[in-house]
Amino acid sequence: MEKMNLQRFAEPALPENTITPEINYETEAYINTTPEGDAATWASLGALTKNMAQTLNEVLYQGSYYKDKGWGSTEVVGAQMTLTLTGDCKPGDPAYVYLTKDEVMYGFGDARKTHLKLQRGKDIVVWPVTLANITKAYGDSAATNALTVTIHGNGKPVTGTAVAEV
Repeated sequence: MEKMNLQRFAEPALPENTITPEINYETEAYINTTPEGDAATWASLGALTKNMAQTLNEVLYQGSYYKDKGWGSTEVVGAQMTLTLTGDCKPGDPAYVYLTKDEVMYGFGDARKTHLKLQRGKDIVVWPVTLANITKAYGDSAATNALTVTIHGNGKPVTGTAVAEV
């Protein structure tokens, strides 16, 4: 009688793990608090932000061609990025101080223009932006004061890769 290693047949093969999805907090957002300067001063929005929602507000061209017998077609011909941040008011935080200072919050035109940097790992996107709808929400007496700001991209962003700091 031949000896067999039955243990080989009793243990199942290792199942594959699922693919890990991206985790939102891995994307960091920064605001340039010195837009009038020659170099950016980046303040993290991380301590203020509880939710970020990005949209591209695509511009669509829709046309119907004779050959399609009344059925339409759509082309994406442009876009504008908007990023809505919601979070908490935190006096003393550099990003909060910049967003809510009178010159920015109650100003128009150039007073609302700055830059946004989004970084995920080593990938960086930098956008010239306009700040809109800066709102301190107030609300329930036993809750924190909420902050909302909508950041509108101005033109095409630049992309790059972070360089390791020495």
